Amino acid sequence: MLITGRRQGKYSNNLFKLNVDNDMLTYRSTQKDIVFKVQFHKYKNELYARVNEKHNSPNKAVAYELMDYGEYFIVKAIFEKHMNLPKTDTLYGAVGIDINVDHIALCETNMDGNIVLIKKYPIHKENTKNKRNEELYQLAIEIMEQCKSKKKSLVVEDLNFKQLKTRMLYRPKKQNKTLSSFAYKKIIEKVERKCLMNEVDVIKVDPRNTSKIGKEKYTKIKGLSVHYCAAYVINRRGMGFVD
Repeated sequence: MLITGRRQGKYSNNLFKLNVDNDMLTYRSTQKDIVFKVQFHKYKNELYARVNEKHNSPNKAVAYELMDYGEYFIVKAIFEKHMNLPKTDTLYGAVGIDINVDHIALCETNMDGNIVLIKKYPIHKENTKNKRNEELYQLAIEIMEQCKSKKKSLVVEDLNFKQLKTRMLYRPKKQNKTLSSFAYKKIIEKVERKCLMNEVDVIKVDPRNTSKIGKEKYTKIKGLSVHYCAAYVINRRGMGFVD
């Protein structure tokens, strides 16, 4: 259940009332009010500041999402966060990623567009939904930290479903079966969100022929798999190189 926020009123939401003094959240239903204890973790202070803002302030609205896990609920508070300008660029290189069914291939380059690091992040597709979400969350953190520590921007493909299908023509058939446009979008959204929240710039590039160029031009001379070579082409494209 997702209840959108509202900047008018005292509590930033029509149906949920968060008491910032005792961490009690009240759900105002048509039959009776339901009150329960909540514990917010990261960005708690910013959340409470939103609720405490004056009536009709531009950033006061807070949405709440309730996720039912049977024995317990997870409550997510959603609000607009003030973002700082990115502190990364492509002056000294970039980090490109290529997303596949069972892993993310990462390729880091220097200022000349030459490879300085390749890395594989496994994705265990047999995991439960909750475990997959947690795994993808951790992968997003690792990729973000790789970029942030080197002060290099992240480069990703800007894909739609038709482009994704064309891209798959250059991948092993077994690798293509379960990577849908929805799955790709879900993965990339987690990575982008984590990067933007940590001042890492995300560059989206034209996805046309990245896999084809990687396979036909670089697999032999670099001695790398098509996945790493695709990430390499994506990386170079974000830096402005033409292959």
